[in-house]
Amino acid sequence: MFSFLQRKKEPFVQSGHEQWKDDWRNLVPEACRNVPVTVDGVSVEAYVLMNHFAMMLQDGLLMEASFFDVCEHFQKAGYHVIWLMRCTQDLHNGYLKRAGEKNGSTRWLWKKPTTNFGRWISDNRQATILIQHTELPEGDIRTCRAPILARVTWATSDDNTKMVPGRTEFQTVPLPASPEELLRWLSGESLRSIAE
Repeated sequence: MFSFLQRKKEPFVQSGHEQWKDDWRNLVPEACRNVPVTVDGVSVEAYVLMNHFAMMLQDGLLMEASFFDVCEHFQKAGYHVIWLMRCTQDLHNGYLKRAGEKNGSTRWLWKKPTTNFGRWISDNRQATILIQHTELPEGDIRTCRAPILARVTWATSDDNTKMVPGRTEFQTVPLPASPEELLRWLSGESLRSIAE
């Protein structure tokens, strides 16, 4: 009846899937991009392999069961896994919402989750989930200081026995918050040093 009062939602625009991956790979030297890691005769390619970090890139929060296997593969090879997920579209579409902020951390509510984030966090100590909640600005990603990232510190689901629970909540801290800070971490600087 009062449809004329409803504000039109702005169309959501983000870079293409492959361009997004290329942007993040460009964060590191070419020799550190698309590097295969072989364990027990099986090779898995890391989008970024630098120092003791193997970084994977995922466009969206959708996580398949193979996610657990990939993490285990890199961990067996001695790497700390960083899984960077772009979730700007999930935020725009309302599947992911900020549920509050306290003492520098943010609590998130993930409606209709596609995997058990809570179970993943509790079972994988040598792994980090980073979410990209804001689009990358223009310019050189290596010097970008825009606060577009957040690191997941805990997660809980309504049923940790299911691969796909009904809901998930998780908390993030803003460190590393920018591509420049992430590069410093990948290069060997501690998060504590970056925070100072």
